Amino acid sequence: MVHVTPLDPARAPTVVMFIRHGEKPSDHGNPRGINHHGEHDDHSLSVRGWMRAGALAAWLAQAPADAPTGIRRPERILATKPSAEAKSRREIDTAEPIGRRLRVLVDSEVARGDEELIRESILCDARPTLVVWHHGAMGHLVRGFPIANATEVPHHWPDERFDLVWVLSRAAAEPEYSFASVDQALLDGDILPSD
Repeated sequence: MVHVTPLDPARAPTVVMFIRHGEKPSDHGNPRGINHHGEHDDHSLSVRGWMRAGALAAWLAQAPADAPTGIRRPERILATKPSAEAKSRREIDTAEPIGRRLRVLVDSEVARGDEELIRESILCDARPTLVVWHHGAMGHLVRGFPIANATEVPHHWPDERFDLVWVLSRAAAEPEYSFASVDQALLDGDILPSD
């Protein structure tokens, strides 16, 4: 059972967006992971993952304040911290190009497994927030927010999807969020939004 963290409408953001890192290297050869210097790194993104990070940076920089999807230009960016158990830098590698483009410092002080801590941190800062988290813990993280349509939140982020944004949005006085899943549709081969 997930503990739901209470929300203070005066302190919490009206929009919280959650994304998985960009595409990763194959476990069996190509594509390989590369770091931001172009050197082989199994804990970093694939070329397509770096392309997604750049496309996300441009997309979020242009996000209008009234987009019907709930996507907003983030003023705060949080990313999973690598640890001895989870060495992936992919969340940070995805978040940093977005942060540079938006001139927002990426906070990567919290590791996977500390979902309650990151949730509490989010709910104490009113800025529109982007969270780049490990997809294996995303369902647990999101379901811990007060959500009016909580039954619509998937228990697990789909393993094959790198092109989603899970959005929590609410009116300023509302004590609960509304959940929506948005298709990014940024790269060739991404699933296009349904009409």
